[in-house]
Amino acid sequence: MDPTLLELAGISSTAILAAAATDAWQTMRSGVAGLLRRHGENRGENGEPGLLERLDEDAAALEAVAEDDRQAARDARAEALRTRLEDWLAERPQAAAELEALTARRGGSATKNVMHVNGHGPGPTYGVMFGTMNVDNRRTDATDATDGTDGTDGTDRNGGNDAS
Repeated sequence: MDPTLLELAGISSTAILAAAATDAWQTMRSGVAGLLRRHGENRGENGEPGLLERLDEDAAALEAVAEDDRQAARDARAEALRTRLEDWLAERPQAAAELEALTARRGGSATKNVMHVNGHGPGPTYGVMFGTMNVDNRRTDATDATDGTDGTDGTDRNGGNDAS
């Protein structure tokens, strides 16, 4: 099997199970159901449950686990789901791009979120992964230079109010 599809199955299984037993589950489930419907869900031999039914079983089992133990339970189920997704993708490689988009969009992010912030020089360094950061780097002490030698133009932008 194509290594890219193997990696996608692993990333997608993590993203799908991350949504299980959370408020995001119904959104993820409906996205997966649509994907399976469009690409023909393959039911197992002898009437075995299909992929969606097994996902529902996984979600119900995770819901029954105490919240503190859910991550370990997700990790335990991830390998089985990864294998099921690999098998499904092996039969439908044309669905790979859609599965990748689904898990990235609906799973928040199917990949690990990593941010590197490297500061150089005398000033502070900031970074924000999600959300908004508002930074006011204006000095507010009485020793601020007003001739621009401190790196500013000397303009009082705080209206004389040094209280933050």
